[in-house]
Amino acid sequence: MGLTHVLYESASGYGLFEVDQAEKVGTKLAEVQATISDLAKFGKYVKAKSFAPFKNAADALENINDVSE
Repeated sequence: MGLTHVLYESASGYGLFEVDQAEKVGTKLAEVQATISDLAKFGKYVKAKSFAPFKNAADALENINDVSE
């Protein structure tokens, strides 16, 4: 079974994306990973499903500490 969803963690919150197109081969290549930085290219592969913003800076800090532990 392939990749179906991507969870993106940012300073403003969590984004959940559904994967439309994905190739298992080459996903670790720098060129493929750089696609995430280009919104136009990234949008061709995924669809935004949900976004959960942090309530405030303290909430963001608590979440990043929970994820990193």
